[in-house]
Amino acid sequence: MNQIIQRITSVFFYTSPLKTAFPFGYYLLYKFSFLKILFFLTFPVAILEKSLPFGGLLFFFIIFAGVVRNPKVPYFIRYNACQSLLLDIALIILTYLLRIFPLIEFGSIIFISTLSIFIFSAYQCLNGVEPEIPLISKSARMQI
Repeated sequence: MNQIIQRITSVFFYTSPLKTAFPFGYYLLYKFSFLKILFFLTFPVAILEKSLPFGGLLFFFIIFAGVVRNPKVPYFIRYNACQSLLLDIALIILTYLLRIFPLIEFGSIIFISTLSIFIFSAYQCLNGVEPEIPLISKSARMQI
């Protein structure tokens, strides 16, 4: 039972980068209506971030200080939480870069990539395997 809770909790952390990638995929979400199901997956994260002032920043610090840096939390959860935070940071940086250089097509690629990473990571977590994402996984291990 404990393993199942760890796996589901790890999948929950990956909904944060998926929520961050939504602005990149508005065209695809409009064109393919079945993708709107993803909004329901990210709804708990959106509620947490919107209910508090500076909710996104507080959410980040709570996960980083309360989960990633807490040795009492199992390694599997800490690793996935750190990896999702690093993905979120990468998406935030890409958001600022796309504001400087507006390339609409690149936004769709970012959304599809993030959705692929979410599906891959969720599948791996539910199977109890640490997802290996190039560049991100190595950085996550260094943080833990």
